[in-house]
Formats: sequence, C-alpha cells, structure tokens
Amino acid sequence: MTRQLPYSDLTLEEALDAFRKENNLEAKYRDMREEAQTHFERHDIIHVLFGLDTSIRQEAQADGWTLFGTDISLRHIREFFDLPEEKELIEDIGWWEITKAYFRGIPDYFRIAWQSRKLRKKWRWSDHAAYRSRRVGEIRQEFGIKRALAG
Repeated sequence: MTRQLPYSDLTLEEALDAFRKENNLEAKYRDMREEAQTHFERHDIIHVLFGLDTSIRQEAQADGWTLFGTDISLRHIREFFDLPEEKELIEDIGWWEITKAYFRGIPDYFRIAWQSRKLRKKWRWSDHAAYRSRRVGEIRQEFGIKRALAG
C-alpha cells in the first residue's frame, strides 16, 4: 500500500505556506533579503514536492533531489552557498554535523540518482511560477514523483 505524500491536495502556494508554518520558518523568511528568499523558497519547493521534512538527513536528501531531479546550474549552487543567510545557517548547524550527515547520506544519493532517472522530466529550478496555483499531487503526477526515501 502506497502512502500519499503530504500536501498532495494543496496548491504549491498553499503547501509552501503550510511547510513554513509547520517548520517555524515564517519569521526566518521575513528577515531574509529578497535574493535569499528566492533561493530558500526554491529549496523548500523540493521539500514539498518530494515530501521531505527538515531533519538533517532529509535536508541532505533534498539536496540530492535538487542535484539529480532539477535543472539547477552550478551558478545557482554557487550563488546559494554565497548567500550570507546560507552561511549563517551552516554555522548554526555546524560544519561537522553537516559533513557527517552528508557522508551518512551517500547511499541515499545513489538511490536518489537512480530514482531521478525515472522522473518524467526534471523540475525547473528557476521557473515554477506556472505551478504555484496547481495542486501538488498533480505536479507530482506530471513529473513522475512517486515518493521520497525513508527517513
């Protein structure tokens, strides 16, 4: 029996709002510069589409889905890591904790790389405006997103 991923019945816009509320991210977004909001929102969309929470393991999985399941460019990755807000987040979590999580996640990355080959198409990292009013379940069906990894 396949369990339905969270937010399936919500629009992408509604799901993003719900994700932020559930993870206490609203104030953090309000305090960010517009450029950072854009980058973090793109990252949060990956969480929503693939049904991932904000645990360190699933954060790493979200990065794996971003690399293998979207059309993100190296320029966008570099811009993201250059953001003061991202640097602050990394400092808050700690490099050692992040490094451990990513090494533990290596098996997940192989599974994500394999599963991403089954997607009907890659998510457009920078161009999702047309999807904001569509239901998350419909978007998942269009792209072939079945489920995230366990976690």
